[in-house]
Amino acid sequence: MPASSIAQTTSTAVTRLLRQSLDHGRWASGEALRQEEIAAELGVSRVPVREALFQLQAEGLLRMVPNKGMYVRTVSAAELRELFRLRGLIEGDVLTQAVPLHTAATINRLETIQAALDKAAAVADWIAGDREFHEALYAPAQRGESMDIVRRLRFQVDRYYYARMKPGTRAQGWHEEHHALVRAVRRRDPKTALKVLQAHLAETERSALAALPPA
Repeated sequence: MPASSIAQTTSTAVTRLLRQSLDHGRWASGEALRQEEIAAELGVSRVPVREALFQLQAEGLLRMVPNKGMYVRTVSAAELRELFRLRGLIEGDVLTQAVPLHTAATINRLETIQAALDKAAAVADWIAGDREFHEALYAPAQRGESMDIVRRLRFQVDRYYYARMKPGTRAQGWHEEHHALVRAVRRRDPKTALKVLQAHLAETERSALAALPPA
């Protein structure tokens, strides 16, 4: 394997590990991430760590302070509302296009993911399952650019669930809303699916806002 490919693989792995650490609340909002400390802990050079930090900055999780370094981004209530408004606009548009394109196979996959999600007990499994469900829900639309934006928006809000929420916080609501989405997809009913998604995101937004630390 070329050296450049190995370096890229290492950078990708470091990015994933740091994203998980941010999700779990290892660093508080406004806290600095030190390249040398992270590199030593992971047993890698500073190069993949630096690349990972810039990737996380591009995802909106970190912010660069000139001459100081990277810090965990602090999100205000107003910014969080804006993120969810953008999610609603983009995800609603993708969902409306995706619903008529679902097949028996894609619906079966959606139901399989939800069945596993219904049994999830660990927060990590719950968040991962929720991400997988929405990916499968939107996949038939084949909207790669839109989904890149959706993932970036999710990365910025999901860490509040990891750090300050538990699956039981809104488990029944999530369960009912996801199953309602599946039923709408089965009926090839984009209007109902959109209505359910909008309510789902609105409730999720309320939970996220409640999880924000006091201003």
